[in-house]
This record gives sequence, C-alpha cells and structure tokens, in this order.
Amino acid sequence: MLSRDFLTLEGVGREELREVISLARTHADGRLSHPLDGKTVCLAFFESSTRTAVSFDLAARRCGADVISLSEKGSSISKGESLIDTVVTLDRLGADALVLRHPAAGASMLAARHTEAAVINAGDGCGQHPTQALLDLYALSEAVGGFDELEGRRVAIAGDILHSRVARSVIPAFRAAGMDLAIVAPLTLLPQEADAWGVPILDSVDGALEWGADVVYLLRLQNERMNGRSPRVPSVGEYARFYGVARRHLRDGLLVMHPGPVNRGVEIAGDVVLDGASLVPGQVAAGIAVRSAVLTLATGATHEVAA
Repeated sequence: MLSRDFLTLEGVGREELREVISLARTHADGRLSHPLDGKTVCLAFFESSTRTAVSFDLAARRCGADVISLSEKGSSISKGESLIDTVVTLDRLGADALVLRHPAAGASMLAARHTEAAVINAGDGCGQHPTQALLDLYALSEAVGGFDELEGRRVAIAGDILHSRVARSVIPAFRAAGMDLAIVAPLTLLPQEADAWGVPILDSVDGALEWGADVVYLLRLQNERMNGRSPRVPSVGEYARFYGVARRHLRDGLLVMHPGPVNRGVEIAGDVVLDGASLVPGQVAAGIAVRSAVLTLATGATHEVAA
C-alpha cells in the first residue's frame, strides 16, 4: 500500500486497507520482532497530542527504532526556523521516517517534497488524519468479527465535521471498506464539500438511529479552531441534545466511537464513554498495532523482514 509517504486516505482501496489491518494484527500478536532495527523515526509534533504522540512513540520503540522527539517549544521553529528548513535538517541527520503533526493543512505534503524520509501525516490542521481512520477500522473490525464483517454496516458520523481532519480521513476509508455512511451535523458545522461526498445529511442522532445506524462515530466540538468567531451552535446544551449520544440511544446493539479527546456530556454522556457499547478504549489500544504497521510499511521494513 505504501511506497514512501503516508499523507491521505483519499483514493485508498479495500485491499490496501486489508493489508494494513492484517499487518497490524501481526504486530498485535507479536509475530514481528523489531522490524525497524537500525532505523531512525523522528516524531515532530508541532500541535498538542496525547494518544497519537504516545502510540507512535511506543510503536516505533517496540519495533526497534531509534526515536527522536521534537516539538515547537524545544526546536528552532520557536526561533523562527521554517518547517522546510526543519525537515531538511532532519533529513540530513538520517531520519528514515518523519511523523509530523502540524496545525496547517497540507504541512505533511509540503514536508514530503523536501526529504527522502517516509513522511507520515499524524494530523494536519483541518486536513487529514489517516492513521486515526485506520485504527478506527481495526478497532471496529475487532468488535464485529473481522475486516470482512465491516461491509454493509451503517455508520453515522456525527458532530463538528467542518473542523475535523478525522472526518476527512474516516469518510474515504470507511467507504472503501464497504460501509454505508451518513453525516449528522448542524448546517453551521458542515464544510462546503459535504454535498460532494454523496451521503445523507441527518439532523440528529435520533435521526441516525431511524436511518438504521449500526455505529455512531462522534466528533469533538472544536471550539479552538473557531478562532473567536461567533458561536456555530446556539449553546453546548442544545448541541448535546441533538448531536450527542446518551444512554437512551444504546439500543439494538449500537456501537459508539470517538477519536478523542472526549468532551463528556457534550458528544457522549459521561456514563456512556466506558460502557460496553463504547469502542473508545479499543480505539486507543489499536493505536500501537496500527501505527507499528504503518511505520513498517512506510519504511519498507516489511520487505526486509520477508527477506
């Protein structure tokens, strides 16, 4: 699936997804021993992160790589160095893979033009977050009995679609896996390209259940990306009433997903986050195996292991 860079899931195919999920399972089972021995992975996180940063760090170390961690505060970017100059520096220092999180959409694509290292997009502004979508597929496939069991499932993606890089990766990935999708969001939180996605747009979680959703995938209300503009929802309470999942929604085997961090009582009621219907803990746990697979594929280490 991956030749060098891993920037987006636009255009991804079903068998490519299967390859990553299968390799992630191999990692989870401990059947690959240190495939990244002798390789250097640089984690360049210029935007806050917990789950993504920690799981990439653990994945790289468990695969045997040397790991360099870089943030804006501790790098020359805080002195005015450009992203390109930072990437070129890391390239010359011998990085085999660059895992980049950046507040600007397209940053990973820009970085890939200036390094021979494999560039893995760990989230770029409102652009893409491809490894999140992959670990979501992995967690969901584990919950329903395998990758092939994903086909035909109905998933409602609910919340702040406008500011969500997760949505822009989950939508093409889930569709490629054969699932039917719907969007649940107020018009003020829909991007201009929403109509082009060709999926139903529903006005509430209740509407999603009437549509027949097997899974409700919730997205965080991203107030920090609204740049102090007028609120896009009348109130948090009203938003939660229509676009949040409460215990009353947990019927007919419904599964609930969220990429985190969770605003309890907004997207998900507090007593639902760790309920048996919630895949949130499983999504977090899937991060190490899936990101191990992505690092292994992106650096070409699978070929070396096979040899």
